[in-house]
Amino acid sequence: MSNTAMRQHEHLDAVKEMWEVLVDGKDHDDLQQHVLRWVDNACKQQINAGNYDATVALSDLFDRFHRTFVLGEDEPDTGENIDITYAFPAQLSTKTASQLLFQHVIDKLVERDVLLYVYDKQRVRSRVAEVTRYFALLRQRFADQSGYEHAPSLTKMVKMDIQSREKPKWGDQGIDLGDKIREILQRSRTGEPASEFGSVGRADWRDATNDALTLIYRLCKRRGMTGLAAFQGRSLDELYRRAVTERDEERAHIITASTGGGKTEAFLFPILAYSLTANHDNIRVGGVDAVLAYPRKDLCDNQFERIVEYLYEIEQIIAADDELPYDSLPITVALQHGSASQSEISCPVDGCDGGMPTDDMVCDKDPAHKADFARSDKGATADIIVVTPDTLHRRLMDHRGYDQFWRHASPPKFVVLDEVHVYTNQYGMHVANVMRRFQAAMREVDPDQQPNLVASSATISNAEQFTEAIFGTPDAREITPRGKNEDIPWKETSKEFRKESEIEEIGWEYLVFIKATDPREVQVPQGEAKYKPRREWGPEDFEETNVTNLSSMIQVAFTMYHTILKQESDEGQLKNKILGFVDSIDSVKRLGDYIQDAESGRGVEGQELFTLRTPDAFLRDEDEPGTNPDCPKHQFRSNAASHERAVCEPLPPNKNLNPCPVYEAGECWWTMTDELDLEPMDVYLHKSGRTETPDGTRVEDDNWDLMVTTSALEVGFDHPGIIGTFQYRAPMNIPGFVQRKGRGGRDPDDQPISVVVLGSRPEDAFYFHHENLLSDPDERYLEINLDEENRFVRTEHLVSAIFDYLNVTDNETADEIYRRLDIEELDEKFTHEQDEIANWLRKAFPMVPEEQITAVINEIGDYINLTQAPLTPASVGGGDIQEFWEAARFPRGTRQADLEESLDDLKFKRRLFQEIAAGNLDLENTSNK
Repeated sequence: MSNTAMRQHEHLDAVKEMWEVLVDGKDHDDLQQHVLRWVDNACKQQINAGNYDATVALSDLFDRFHRTFVLGEDEPDTGENIDITYAFPAQLSTKTASQLLFQHVIDKLVERDVLLYVYDKQRVRSRVAEVTRYFALLRQRFADQSGYEHAPSLTKMVKMDIQSREKPKWGDQGIDLGDKIREILQRSRTGEPASEFGSVGRADWRDATNDALTLIYRLCKRRGMTGLAAFQGRSLDELYRRAVTERDEERAHIITASTGGGKTEAFLFPILAYSLTANHDNIRVGGVDAVLAYPRKDLCDNQFERIVEYLYEIEQIIAADDELPYDSLPITVALQHGSASQSEISCPVDGCDGGMPTDDMVCDKDPAHKADFARSDKGATADIIVVTPDTLHRRLMDHRGYDQFWRHASPPKFVVLDEVHVYTNQYGMHVANVMRRFQAAMREVDPDQQPNLVASSATISNAEQFTEAIFGTPDAREITPRGKNEDIPWKETSKEFRKESEIEEIGWEYLVFIKATDPREVQVPQGEAKYKPRREWGPEDFEETNVTNLSSMIQVAFTMYHTILKQESDEGQLKNKILGFVDSIDSVKRLGDYIQDAESGRGVEGQELFTLRTPDAFLRDEDEPGTNPDCPKHQFRSNAASHERAVCEPLPPNKNLNPCPVYEAGECWWTMTDELDLEPMDVYLHKSGRTETPDGTRVEDDNWDLMVTTSALEVGFDHPGIIGTFQYRAPMNIPGFVQRKGRGGRDPDDQPISVVVLGSRPEDAFYFHHENLLSDPDERYLEINLDEENRFVRTEHLVSAIFDYLNVTDNETADEIYRRLDIEELDEKFTHEQDEIANWLRKAFPMVPEEQITAVINEIGDYINLTQAPLTPASVGGGDIQEFWEAARFPRGTRQADLEESLDDLKFKRRLFQEIAAGNLDLENTSNK
């Protein structure tokens, strides 16, 4: 063996030894991530300067690698570094060891497909930078005979950004749940039991709190939650203790954390603990324990599924331990919205991939799998009710709401508004008034009980101010992870502080902003006309097409899917899905149809538009026909080495040594080599609570690759397979966009990509030139404004609150009025209880001026009088006098034909009355006749 060969063998052994040491020291991943981040940042700077062929020299990268990890210079961005010299073998010089390890890191990144060598293999480019290059050079291609040279360009400019992804520290870096529970129990014992536990002995109350928290501890242990995030521990402490002990202050809470940061558990664990306490064998408070309101039906379904999963786990723990003070699961949950019984959730049984329709809560794969503790029928009462604010608005006034909430001695203890940033504009005003009405009803049932009002959001900066406004409380407290610059007490009761962040960086996310070309008409030459001057084209030599902003979005969508990196998690979860957002239901359908059309080749296999860009030179065998008509495969194959199919296989074509005009024009997607990349994607649409294929077929499965939707899925849709999102045109608001991009990359190890296609409208141009407002908005742009005192919206709720009063105080009469339109009963109540009604409105809306309350009451009185007026004079209609409200009331089950006949009669009588009122009909002469 020659000296050179021996030295190479020694170097290979040394690299293997160094890497094993770094793996043992858990520094190997951080080392790769640092280098990849350097390449990404360097490419970003070049792309944003207009150089879409961004590259980084390996010599420059090694220089930074050596200075940072070997010489110990601090990172300019983070101030951190990793000392890797502990892994260096003694037989190698520091410089040699550094060079060998650096090259190994680069090869590892290339092997992972997050980095690619370019040109002379002395330069690299990140995978995302390569994909961004495709976006920048994108053309509108058609499955016809036109070449790429004449295809219209779709992209005017491109920008790229990279943002850190952060999450609260939990697990090994979190807090010990056992210690936190002991602390909560110790602090609880110094307080008095809450009013609903007043008849319970103090010893029984203590046992109940201990048993409930112990069960929460075992739930977390069963699910592998080795440590809660610190803010989750504070929330459990504050919300649970506030629920089970007597409190005088009127205060709401808001829980804030990053998307996927554990906000749901921060309020759900205290709720579960309280419900276990209230339903303990020694207590049995009765009634609804918690109302969880979500802004959309899809989000209700999603969170209902999560609660069912937790309750199933608790049920299994109870069933396996006879010593627990529960004979069975003591908690029930109900889903309440307009289509609750038509939904489906995943079966909670571990290892079962079946679905569980909400109408019967029985698994469709195994009927033995049931969730008897869950229900979805209208009006079903339960310990935990998942509902939309609109449904809650109706329940305040109808008999179902009475049966759920008000016939029990104890009203709900928790009221939660999740994703509270959604409640803006008129909808926010509506919800704010619903909250005031609901609290008024709760106070009527039990004036001594202090409810826990909780909000939650990942994208709000004025958290406490907004929470006070939407709940109408004088005070609100934010529970959130503390940052690195905040003082953190050693213990909750300690006055000694330490500096330590409760947040950690888990990686980064990519954002690409594409400015589409302006809409225009383009003539594309066909066949031999491609080789003729334009002046010689005849009418049959070209096809005229329109290039629009939507054209850009269509091609970007399938470019994104077929070229971004698709990975598989350690648990086997494939990360290959893209979620696309538009801001109108009409656009969902149009965009979905066009993307499906492009992906299906208009029904002709092999003519899918993405196949026009395949790297055929090395992707296809010699005798296999290609799909990229422009690929110069024969040229690149003839010069290939024996171990290569083509010169361009190991790295993209070198524009100086082996130039490829197709690659240079962006018409060869060199990264499109994976098996999934080369398959047409399945496109689904989601709108108005319904998921369907572009042809309108309703689907319930998970077999989609790209789903186009509206704001319906911008919150709470936490699919682990989503690795990318796109936004078509400027988003409606910044907090909503932050939520949308947060749908991608739910796993901490993910590095999701979000693409924003901006069109020709002024707001699109604004966001392209101020892209930082979307990628990294400061607190000013995450403030949520709310006009909770809006006079017009409030007037509507003042009227509704009158029916709340009737429902809570006299349900039987209220049911006759609300469901059967019994105006005589309403008149009776309104005449004799007007003072009580006015007092109810004052308590529900203490900020409303007295004259507005008086005006509303007077308007209702006038309305009652009008509805009791005779529909037609007796002298005209003959027979008994029929009042308006009687004529307008129809019994249930009335046939359509009967309704139409009655409506025609009402229209006739209305015209008759108008004639009488106008003096065109002489009643005296008519009656004499």
